[in-house]
Amino acid sequence: MSGASFSHGAYGPTLPAGYTLIATADMNGDGYPDYILYNTTTRHTVVWHLNNNTYKSSVSSPTIPNGWSLIAVTDFNGDGKPDYLLFNPSTGQTTIWYMSGATYAGGASGPTLPRGYVLAGAADFNRDGKPDLLLYNLSTRRTGIWYLNGATYAAGTYGPTIPAGWRISLCRLKRRHQQPISIATANRILSS
Repeated sequence: MSGASFSHGAYGPTLPAGYTLIATADMNGDGYPDYILYNTTTRHTVVWHLNNNTYKSSVSSPTIPNGWSLIAVTDFNGDGKPDYLLFNPSTGQTTIWYMSGATYAGGASGPTLPRGYVLAGAADFNRDGKPDLLLYNLSTRRTGIWYLNGATYAAGTYGPTIPAGWRISLCRLKRRHQQPISIATANRILSS
């Protein structure tokens, strides 16, 4: 991007059958974002290590338990390594899996969301260097932000109500310590 104009791009690797791209994060610390893939049938996750847009290697990652969804990948414990944020839509529970690369290294229960809300993503909304949760109410289309201290709820606020027919997504800015941008689109999620 150059301002608001598209300047150029590159195709990334083609995903294997049965897998969906869930998130991008630098899982091996080489400075390049990697793909976190999810197989909806086996519930297995895989990390594809990339060099820019080129596939380098893959490593098996944990299987997500039944009833849970992998929502976001970001550093929750401040160790510089991306972690998995999981959500159980039936119970409203959240949990954080602390990761060391593609390996599960421990976990913590996060806050339980109120009835009617789903977890839409995680980003540092208040610029304190810690990820926060973006909530979305499917019935009222109202958003909410829960500020976290690690895995613990610290405070919350309501966000805007998203117009009917639109979806919510998070977009990370390239420079560090910038406010994340929430983007609503009529047809598709622009980025996550």
